[in-house]
Amino acid sequence: MRFIVSIYLACLIIWIGVRVIQLAVKRRAELLSVHTVFLGGFIIFQLTSSILGLAFNIYGNLEPDDKTVTPMIFAFMATLFLILFEWSYARDWGVLRYVRGIGKGDWDGAAGGWFALSLVLLGLGALMKMVLMWIPLFGILSSQAGAGVLTASAATAAWAWSRDFRNPIYIGLAFAILLLALTAVSYQSFGRRGTIGVPLGFGWAIYYAYWRRFPLHTLIRKVTIFGFIGLFFLTVYTATRRGGGAYENQSLGDRLTRITELNLEDITGGMTSVLTGQNAGPLSMWAIETYGSAYPYVFMHQVKFLFAMPIPRALWANKPYPLAKDMVHDGAIRRKGSGDVFNVGPGIIGHVAHDFPWLALPFYAIVMGLIVRALDERTMTALHRPFIVIPCGCALGQTIAFSRGEAALFLWNGLMAFVGALYGMRISGFIAMFFGAMYQTDPEEAWDPLFPDDDWDDDDVPTAAGSEQLA
Repeated sequence: MRFIVSIYLACLIIWIGVRVIQLAVKRRAELLSVHTVFLGGFIIFQLTSSILGLAFNIYGNLEPDDKTVTPMIFAFMATLFLILFEWSYARDWGVLRYVRGIGKGDWDGAAGGWFALSLVLLGLGALMKMVLMWIPLFGILSSQAGAGVLTASAATAAWAWSRDFRNPIYIGLAFAILLLALTAVSYQSFGRRGTIGVPLGFGWAIYYAYWRRFPLHTLIRKVTIFGFIGLFFLTVYTATRRGGGAYENQSLGDRLTRITELNLEDITGGMTSVLTGQNAGPLSMWAIETYGSAYPYVFMHQVKFLFAMPIPRALWANKPYPLAKDMVHDGAIRRKGSGDVFNVGPGIIGHVAHDFPWLALPFYAIVMGLIVRALDERTMTALHRPFIVIPCGCALGQTIAFSRGEAALFLWNGLMAFVGALYGMRISGFIAMFFGAMYQTDPEEAWDPLFPDDDWDDDDVPTAAGSEQLA
């Protein structure tokens, strides 16, 4: 039965791919969108990891006891989650009218002005991530928002590069700023989401500044190549984490040194870790078996954890703990890593199973569909405004990891990164204008800068026409 479930989950992956391309063909969503990235994370952390677990007995730290019924329940929950998520994404929620407004004017300039803006963002982000983060209480918020500002810095450099892709000076500047942003965002950071988010934001800016003009088959090829390059670097980065027992205490120099020492076994292990999605699918199956029987449900735990997120534990002793750590205790996993840092990624279906699934599943799926739709809606109605488009792509590292969990933490980090990028760019725009690098623009109605005016009509942008536009 588990092999049949594996085949069914593979069919779900194919359905997701068809759905993404269908929306792109109808121009109801971009090929590279928050919707696509979210579903990509769901494929990796819920579906692919489950397929490998069931077909090849790769379960990780916690293994489900029942290999027949539990996978079927998991497959049903994953399918229902996707159906409700897509229904919510396609629905024309009344609240979406608030993200369709013209808004304020922004700033624009030549390529040099955009590079200047990128450098201002780089300095602001480094200040927030490397200096202000040490301020008690405020520091953690500064660090989270600073990650978004640094991603915006790399994305803005990519936007400047798009003005002339063959200019060697632009190429050098863009990749230099990308590397500097990566260095700053990895400071005192041990996870992969921030580090992945910077190149994803870089690619997001290239796509919306330039790649969108290509035919769909060319776009698919470019996005696929970019994805494989990202997968390679993620594999290398994962392999460095696997190599050291005290990764949390390594400096950036130590990590770079570790990269030069990698061998084929390390790379293979890193690739396996990436493809198995840190066993989030099997962990979700374990949660399905465990909560509601061996341990009670914790009603809407992720909602409570989200609202408790900005409150320091020093001020709230009974602040909810993340499920990722509770599962280590509930599953009697031997402590790993240095200190009390080891946790497991339960995955979004695992959170649903833990948080009273009859309510948590529809609520989480519908809310995430609305959030993702709102971000894509804002992007599609502001294609002429890079000061809006770029921030919408500054939390993709958190977006792709959402399906792994801790869901509330990743949602909070994504929100902070978006807010940091949005306001960081506006502050930096004033600074760039003050030094004469950019000029302020007036508010404009929605239009697509990559297509002539006579090729643009109301059908090209999701508006209040209703959910049938995304059907």
